[in-house]
Amino acid sequence: MVITLYDFLRMSEAEQYEAVWKGTFLGDRREDESWVQCYSLGAFYVEVYYDQGANQVKRLRSFSKVEQLAPYL
Repeated sequence: MVITLYDFLRMSEAEQYEAVWKGTFLGDRREDESWVQCYSLGAFYVEVYYDQGANQVKRLRSFSKVEQLAPYL
C-alpha cells in the first residue's frame, strides 16, 4: 500500500516509525551530535535523527521536495 505524506503525518509516532523502517534507505550524514538517515517512502522522504550517545531516535522530519535531498548527494 502506498501512503502519502498527508497519511504519514496523520499516523501515530509508532506507526510512523514502522512505516519508515519499511521504506528504502537512501543515505546518512552527520549533523551536530546526531546521525541523520534518509528513507524514501515513495512520493516523500523521511529523515531519522539518531543520537548515538544516548542511543535513541530524537525525531523524524518528513518532506517531499527533492531539493532537500542535497545533503545526501
